[in-house]
Amino acid sequence: MQDEQKQPEKAPTITLKDLDNSPSSVRPSKTDVPVTVGEINAAFSRVTEENAALKEEIDELRKKARTTQILDDLMKPYASRAFWFMCGYSSFVGIFLLLDAFGCFKKSVDTSVLEFLVGSTAVTVIGLVGMVLTGIFVGARKG
Repeated sequence: MQDEQKQPEKAPTITLKDLDNSPSSVRPSKTDVPVTVGEINAAFSRVTEENAALKEEIDELRKKARTTQILDDLMKPYASRAFWFMCGYSSFVGIFLLLDAFGCFKKSVDTSVLEFLVGSTAVTVIGLVGMVLTGIFVGARKG
């Protein structure tokens, strides 16, 4: 037995007789709307311009996203160090105040020194968190 292979069907042959018998004009259907070549070209130009504008917008958004990612990566170690400095300094001042309150020192610490320590702790928290970190981070993102 021979292997049977399917051969593609041949397209019907069009002859000159078919062209002579064809209608000379085609009636538009109810859904056809007459469109000129100028309208098609204008629509194509409009779509092309919209495509270019969208590609530019995507490019800008990608750049902004990349900038944000770079800023996050740059700021993360500084934010962590500032936080741990603030925690360490505040802990030191708190322990120092508790030790003085329980009389652990041979000589009592002057109240102006204690006031300075408490004030400097508040300034550290307000300065680092309120001004420095927020100012640097928000300012860098606005630019």
